Amino acid sequence: MIPKFRCFDKKYKKMIKVNEINCEKISVWIESDSGVHENRHTLTRGFDEVILMQSTGLHDEHGIEIFKGDIVEIIYDGKLFTGVVVYDLEEADFKATNGNEDYGNNFQYLTVGESIEVIGDIYQNSELLEV
Repeated sequence: MIPKFRCFDKKYKKMIKVNEINCEKISVWIESDSGVHENRHTLTRGFDEVILMQSTGLHDEHGIEIFKGDIVEIIYDGKLFTGVVVYDLEEADFKATNGNEDYGNNFQYLTVGESIEVIGDIYQNSELLEV
């Protein structure tokens, strides 16, 4: 699988498609799209101006691609779990956790739920994690 990314543009405070990552120039080419084909253009941002998020390779029940940093609702064994998608280096797997990196028992694998739905992301919808 070829890694796929999107980014949160800190300047415009929105998610934007990543066209290219240039490690040599320490920059990211992002696609600015106002909805009209003639108005699309590519912007260059430094690594410090964006937050990169990798795709998990999975899609939710509505066909929306799931990325690291997404907030998801998972129904597993009849119970609703809300968490943030993170990458677990120890298991080399994406998981959803209750908003902290200390998983403990507060995580859910993305592939075992009866249903999974992306409801937002931590940069634009952090209020979805508030109890």
